[in-house]
Amino acid sequence: MPILGLLGSEHFANERFTNIRREVFYTYPNGAAPLTGILSLLKQEKVNDPEFKWYEKRFRTFQTKTTQNNQAPPNGPFLDAAGAVALPDGTTLLTNTLYRVEVIPGGTDQFRVGNVIDIQNVPNQAGTAFYDIKGIITLIDAANNQIQFRPLEQYDAISNDIDANDKDVLDIGSAHQEAAVGSSLAPYNLPVQFFNATQIFRTSFSISGTALKTSAKFDETGPYKDKAKEASLTHLVEIERTQLFGVYSKTVDPNTSLVTYTTRGILGYLRDWEKGTVYGNSPTPITLDSDDQKRIIENAGGQLSEKSYDGYLERVFRFVNNVANEKLVLCGTGFLNVVNQLYKSKSVLNSDLPMADTYGMNVVKHVTPFGTLYYKTHPLFSADSKLRYSALILDVNNMVYTYLDGRDTNLLRNRQPNDADYRKDEWLTDCGLELRFPESHMFIKNVMDYAP
Repeated sequence: MPILGLLGSEHFANERFTNIRREVFYTYPNGAAPLTGILSLLKQEKVNDPEFKWYEKRFRTFQTKTTQNNQAPPNGPFLDAAGAVALPDGTTLLTNTLYRVEVIPGGTDQFRVGNVIDIQNVPNQAGTAFYDIKGIITLIDAANNQIQFRPLEQYDAISNDIDANDKDVLDIGSAHQEAAVGSSLAPYNLPVQFFNATQIFRTSFSISGTALKTSAKFDETGPYKDKAKEASLTHLVEIERTQLFGVYSKTVDPNTSLVTYTTRGILGYLRDWEKGTVYGNSPTPITLDSDDQKRIIENAGGQLSEKSYDGYLERVFRFVNNVANEKLVLCGTGFLNVVNQLYKSKSVLNSDLPMADTYGMNVVKHVTPFGTLYYKTHPLFSADSKLRYSALILDVNNMVYTYLDGRDTNLLRNRQPNDADYRKDEWLTDCGLELRFPESHMFIKNVMDYAP
């Protein structure tokens, strides 16, 4: 079975040299641009404009949290039926009585009148018992981030202090009166539009007319072919680094009015995800490694434990493509060494994959309870003193290589002036990257050692 949902070896005979990037990947599967090579085997899209857009739609979770920043005494999220007065700490919630709960900004969007909500793990005033407070929604006050509800049971002496904040509020169904007329409309989940741009990569090389006709000790046909090959590798390495670290920009030269675009790379997408507002996934920027939405793990302490690593893997495997429950891990040699030591006693890492299924790549397979990882050491990571201890976990089937129509990687010949006594050729690519659903990817930094 092919890894990462790619075509199997029996399928690629007719595809082998359909583009330059794929040809270079087959020639150098363990070279300096493995990501660019893998993307050459996956779905690609051509566009007719340097700026391109797409939509991503996420299924609603139908849950939110009680307020996280309510500082008005007594500091808790529960209010009277009108939402004007905070309930005293230790109030008993009664059935057939209306109350309100304040949720985080935007949290009311998930609910409608008639939903049954479950406010989980709310402590009593003494902190000796915890309730899952269930009630039927009777009113949504989106302007004040409040939900009015009627409790289904009695809850004695609940806390309405800071220990009742940041609690999960779940939709656990709906309940309506017999013979009732109509119901409120279900919330519609709008897709999120995102964008990027193609970036023009150019790598030129030249050779004098005399050298073009002169043989060399290492190649009797002359050095031209070797220069062309070296320039192609340089070209793809530059694309690779941009796809990893690039940022989107559009600048206009004030003298010529010509536009320069740069394309957003993987880490640029993850940073935008953590801003919160870009994808609407959080009301505030995400800064803590412990946050479920965090996708750039800083790991400031430098150590990685089995428990923390399993937690990160569980987080990133919650979101997978519909092709394969697998992820590619591009990492430095230092990171892979730490992970190997971490799991050494459990014998779960192996490298016995069939060569045909890995396209000549040296990969290490790691089967976890959440899905399968394929580790591939990245030369650019290993050569950098910081990236050597980092890893990029990628859901490659949520990535799309995008190029401007007619301007995928190609060798443009004879770019020299007509009267020049030399030959100048140029590799040119006008491409970008779609990284769909950033929550299905993760970057882990600073893994210098492991904690037993």
